[in-house]
Amino acid sequence: MCDDLGWGDVGFNGNKVIRTPHLDAMAKGGMKFNRFYAAAPVCSPTRGSCITGRHPFRYGIPFANSGHMKPEELTLAELLKKQGYTTGHFGKWHLGTLTKTVKDANRGGPRGAKNYSPPQLNGFDVCFSPESKVPTWDPLFRPKGNNSRQWWDPVMAASDANPYGTAYWNEHGESVTENTRGANSRVIMDRAIPFIQKATQARQPFFSIIWFHTPHLPVVAGPRHAAIYRDYPKYAQHYYGCITAMDEQVGRLR
Repeated sequence: MCDDLGWGDVGFNGNKVIRTPHLDAMAKGGMKFNRFYAAAPVCSPTRGSCITGRHPFRYGIPFANSGHMKPEELTLAELLKKQGYTTGHFGKWHLGTLTKTVKDANRGGPRGAKNYSPPQLNGFDVCFSPESKVPTWDPLFRPKGNNSRQWWDPVMAASDANPYGTAYWNEHGESVTENTRGANSRVIMDRAIPFIQKATQARQPFFSIIWFHTPHLPVVAGPRHAAIYRDYPKYAQHYYGCITAMDEQVGRLR
């Protein structure tokens, strides 16, 4: 699932500018749900409904950055684990905080302990997940002296960046920092694909959720993908570029 991707931001819905060849191929060779509606117009409620099948007001997350997934809720991951599936969550979570001990993201840390509800408490054996949004390139960084909430040019050296303030966490409650440079969609897929391969090799059924951040703000495209759209304004270069970068990762998965 993408985050804030517009209906018209893909080739198979008529966009003539943004390159999404892998998504276009999936749409052509698969099934399109043209009359499907999400359970809510914003992030967290939609995600919660996807994994519970329930209305946001019933499971208690009616708005973004509110509430958390409660222990009594049954998720798809919990139900499938009972049937012998191994389960993994990769990418944006936004259904509760991921740490009680350190300040993290929008609500994580001691002040947000009451909303602690990470993937591993909701049926997922494996996770690589931040609480909320991160940049679509170098997800742990923002350039020094840049307070933009929309976009920025990539920082090549870590010494020229400050922490973004949102960490990736694994199923052990540990912050993960290795292999987090570059396109965030690749960073996520680098964790999801080995999980799928391991399950396949073991002949074990698996359930994998991959929730990209792209193209939620701040949008940042790497040099190669931004260059594809060099004739457009800077913001468009980054917005379009990060979508194409994500499309490439969908191609890896296919």
